[in-house]
Amino acid sequence: MTKAEIIELINEQNTIVLDREAKLTSTDYIAAKIAEGKATKAEYAEKIAERQVWRDDINAAKEEIARLEAIEPDPEPINTPE
Repeated sequence: MTKAEIIELINEQNTIVLDREAKLTSTDYIAAKIAEGKATKAEYAEKIAERQVWRDDINAAKEEIARLEAIEPDPEPINTPE
């Protein structure tokens, strides 16, 4: 795998992380409502489960990034004048 291919795969994983973090941020109000007694976990059970999936996605993407960063890229071909 070339360095460019590794970078492309890392960028894809970083996109997943950013997307899921944005989704978590946009639903943080749920925890506050539950903590303040304005809502119950049962009312937001589906969204709470979805948030866990997003956290799992983030963790998996970060693990994949670490794996990709540990790969030694194939040597780049040497361009020689003709």
